[in-house]
Amino acid sequence: MKYKYWLSNIYGLWNGKKILFRKNDISAEELYYMEENSIRKINGLTEKDIEIILKSRIEWEIDEKWGQFSMSGYSFISVEDKVYPERLRKIIDPPYSLYYKGSLPDNRKTSVAIVGARGRSAYGESVAKDIGRRLAKSGINVISGMARGIDRDSHMGAIDGDGSTYAVLGCGVNKCYPRENKFLYDLLPEKGGIISEYPLNTEPLPIYFPQRNRIISGLSDVVVVVEARLKSGSLITADYALEQGKDVYVVPGRVCDPLSQGCNALIKQGANILNDLEEFVKEVTDSNSNEYVQMDFRKNLLEKEESLVYSLLDFRPIGIGTLMEKLPYQLSELLTILESLEGKGFIRETIPNYFVREL
Repeated sequence: MKYKYWLSNIYGLWNGKKILFRKNDISAEELYYMEENSIRKINGLTEKDIEIILKSRIEWEIDEKWGQFSMSGYSFISVEDKVYPERLRKIIDPPYSLYYKGSLPDNRKTSVAIVGARGRSAYGESVAKDIGRRLAKSGINVISGMARGIDRDSHMGAIDGDGSTYAVLGCGVNKCYPRENKFLYDLLPEKGGIISEYPLNTEPLPIYFPQRNRIISGLSDVVVVVEARLKSGSLITADYALEQGKDVYVVPGRVCDPLSQGCNALIKQGANILNDLEEFVKEVTDSNSNEYVQMDFRKNLLEKEESLVYSLLDFRPIGIGTLMEKLPYQLSELLTILESLEGKGFIRETIPNYFVREL
């Protein structure tokens, strides 16, 4: 485990590069002892990546660091391990590793993610708690992000229903964010677990939250959006769910309410409508949702390379430099893919060399 922990903690080496070793059947331990010439032969690594790996092998006190973590009270798992969540293995960009306190969701049980606005209405609060509670009473795992608002409501509903609920954080699992949810943070390990792909002590930076949303949807069979503005993190989660072949359900809202604009837009795009809680629970319970195809309506529109690039973009501008660090493509190849995606209307260049999703 200490070698996997080392690889997980290599600062500056993006998740996609860590997964690259797995795809090439190179374990963390093999990488740790691999000769430099052999590392240079691994397709997809840049010179910067190689320098980062070599430097980390020299500077990282592997036994000391692993010993410290082993005493921390937190758990660690990597994609190399058999008990890694099967749902996450099947997504386009699975996290190389997970840190958690409590437990991970039981893969044999159905899991539903509930997401929505932080500044939700009283109606949204009531609905999120009701859904969480009813799912929990039916033995269904409830997944969310422990943010204020709908996330917190859904977790609390599941706890009220005496069920299992799991929070995926955009920071280290030893960081409670937001601080106002400390009471929930303390409860979750007893009722399910707290999960993150980020090492301990990682601060809750804005860049981490859109990426963690793919894990929320990835751990789930179904995603429910309760209230959401037109451009919000909840829509990013729903978008990831569609890419992962998951069903998306939406609680409809009033036409003129800003908190309903995102939900109503998803309905317009073909999302399922949740207007009967008992019927929804029955549908989720009866559905055989453990088999996924890693595509949605885009399967006839995007090539494999385009889909990979698209999955790394969201509704906040991301620069070509950042994309280059995450992808195994040369600059000319990436530019061609971006041009194709823009031509198909999936992305837009906001300022030179910075792109956002359009769909």
